[in-house]
This record gives sequence, structure tokens and C-alpha cells, in this order.
Amino acid sequence: MTDHRILVIGDSYMTAEIFTRAFAQRGLAVDATTMTITTPTWDTSSIREYEGDPAEVASLGRGYDVIAFHAAPVTADVLAALPDLRLVGCARGGPVNVDLDAARERGVRVTTTPGKNADAVADLTIGFLISLVRNVPASLRDVDERVADGRPLAESTFEGARWFGREVKGLRLGLIGYGNVARLVAARARALGATITAYDPFVDPASVTDATIVSDLDALLSASDVVSVHARATDENRHMIGAAQIARMPEGSFLINTARESLVDEHALLEALRSGHLAGVALDVNEPDGPWRELVAEPNLILTPHLAGATNETLVRGADMLAAEVESFLTDGSLRWER
Repeated sequence: MTDHRILVIGDSYMTAEIFTRAFAQRGLAVDATTMTITTPTWDTSSIREYEGDPAEVASLGRGYDVIAFHAAPVTADVLAALPDLRLVGCARGGPVNVDLDAARERGVRVTTTPGKNADAVADLTIGFLISLVRNVPASLRDVDERVADGRPLAESTFEGARWFGREVKGLRLGLIGYGNVARLVAARARALGATITAYDPFVDPASVTDATIVSDLDALLSASDVVSVHARATDENRHMIGAAQIARMPEGSFLINTARESLVDEHALLEALRSGHLAGVALDVNEPDGPWRELVAEPNLILTPHLAGATNETLVRGADMLAAEVESFLTDGSLRWER
């Protein structure tokens, strides 16, 4: 390895200490810091989902040729202020907080950590699936109401008659997108006895042996008891699941979204829940301008605050993946997950 200076920048989600431990395990010495300024003073229109001020990143990164981080805002102005920078390592699957075009223009290479949270998201998806088909959300609300009213909870088999559900064995699970997360969801669901169908126009059906790949989204929707969304969000697929798509799902089916909020029209979801067309919905993400106040009032809804990937293992895995990339870059210039 040639001489190099590495800076790791921590944030409220992924601390500098997590990065430091991963790099130390590979014999890489780093300087570590944490952003302190929360309100941006420089333009951030070219990036999103960041934390901190680009001006502070530019100040902290001066003189370093490698910078590793999770949420730091890396804009064109930041890159222009750091002429020594050779590599940017972003511990995310999609580096939305990095201006990739500006990095390419300046010859700064960018690498990421795709799939670092795949196991965590797959676990939560299966948890959602079981909870929905067993009527857990509505039954929990009933318990809360009883406790609030001072009514006892009867220890009787007959109480369960109000909450008959379904077993996973025999369920038809439809996956929209068949990437890292969806394949892990498929493996878990198959082990529980579900049958798996997936729709992904970017996957060659001949390359998949563990699921039935269909070429038509409507075909997947109409033949699934549970639909789980795992597509990568783009400008083109906003609200790819709307009223028309939900109408093609069987009466009494379920929908899960642990991907991105923009993929599902939540107004259409609300109407489908109210009409009973959908028997249950689980969302780990929700649209800021969606009808979330009305949604949370629905007894058959699960709504969590984007916690699918929030596990300790995800953080450790992401830091280790990034440390491996930096080690490889400094050894021979190669990168496995370059963007």
C-alpha cells in the first residue's frame, strides 16, 4: 500500500467507533470524527437523505485521500474543496447523499455497501407476514382497548375464535423485485411452506431456480395471497402499486412494503383497507404527504418508522464491507461495489 490518509465520519445512525473497529481489524489506521452541525449552509439540492452540513464535511476532509461515512452530505462543492480526495466510501446500498456525477467529473471513485441490511429487512418482512395473516395487529388493538377499559382478558380457547387467521404453509407469496432482500425473504418463506413468485424485469428467469419469475406484474398480483414490495425506487416507478394494481389482488389479500415509500400509493391503500379488499397492510416506510393519520387508525395496519435495517449486525456488516473496499483500493486499486 502507498501512503494514505483515511478519515471516517460518524453520524447519529452509524458512529465513528463502528467504522474505526472495522478498519482496525484490517490493519488500517484512520482518523475518526463526528459531524456536529445539523443545518446545511451549502447547497444540498443534488443529494438527499443526508445528515450534516456540506461545509463541515469539506472542512473535516481537508488533506485526506479516502473518506468513509454513512450519511455525510458529499456535494459538488465538497468535492471541489477536497482536491486530494481519491475515494469516497458510503456505507449504504444507494449513495443518495453523494453527488455521483460531480465525483465522476473530478475522478473521485465512489463505493458502497449493497445488501448490508438484507438479512435484517428480510427478517422484518417475514415478521410482518406472520403478524398480518394471524391478525396480530387487530388483536393487539383489542387487548389495548380492553386494558384501557378495565376489562379482563379471558384465558379461553374461544377467545381466539375472533381472530382466525392463516398459516404460512400454502400461502402464495408474490415478491416485487428479486434482489438481495427479496431472495432472502423467499428463502425464509419457502422454509415455512409458502410458494414464491417474483416479478423483476431486470432478472433473467433462466437464472432463478428457487422461485417462479413472471414477466407481468398483473399476473403476480392476481395470483398472490401476500404481496411484498422490494423494488429499488426510481422516478419511473413511483406509485407502481396504486388503485388499479391493488384491485387486481385477490379479495382479502395482504400487502407489505419494506422498500421505499414512493413505490405504493397510500391513498389507494387506505381505501382498500377500508373496503376490506385488503385484509391487512404492513409498512416500514410511509409517504410524508400520505394519509398516515387515517392509516394508523385502521386496525389491520402495521406501521413502523423505517426500522427494517436497524440492527447492530447491519452496522457492523456495513463498516466491514467498506473497510474491505478501502483495503482493496489501497492494495491494487480494485473495488467490488464501485458506483
